[in-house]
Amino acid sequence: MAQIGLYFGSFNPIHNGHIRVAHYIREHGKFDEIWFVPSPLNPLKSEETLIPAESRLRWVRLAVQGEPQLSVSDLEFHLPIPSYTYQSAMAFSRQYPEHQFALIMGADNLYGFHRWQEADKLCRLTPLHVYARPGYEKPSGELPFGATWYDAPLLDISATQIREELWNDGSVNQWVPTAIVEELTGFFQQLKPH
Repeated sequence: MAQIGLYFGSFNPIHNGHIRVAHYIREHGKFDEIWFVPSPLNPLKSEETLIPAESRLRWVRLAVQGEPQLSVSDLEFHLPIPSYTYQSAMAFSRQYPEHQFALIMGADNLYGFHRWQEADKLCRLTPLHVYARPGYEKPSGELPFGATWYDAPLLDISATQIREELWNDGSVNQWVPTAIVEELTGFFQQLKPH
């Protein structure tokens, strides 16, 4: 039975921090594979700041191409919107009964996890694997929801920062996978009034 880490996110856009975290958790969590699961619409995020879902999905696919233990699932694109992780986790379990799934998330999400739909059932279905994020301390004592903590390298990269840089004609070469730099830059160029 393969151990699969499900790495959900808006990936708005995907960046090198996401890729490094996936590798770190795959290795230290002893996962066979990490599956990136882009969300077309996260119920806790504003739709206004989201790059169109199809573009985000395409960029995630390009970013992990050639990475043998990383892959991408578009499962949430075939489920009702907005994307509730519990519904998606149930769908993964039904579709791939031969795999065992766990949920990968940043420490910021652990602090708000009690607000997630069916949080108690979700953490039993897909155990939580939480990576450190700047500004979020590891809780003292036992972690909530039985989570496992990883002191993954703290990378000061945010999707918001990348979008702002692109909007201002800056370079994002150091933050995003080479495979998507050109498309990302072109996408933001098209948004600007000419």
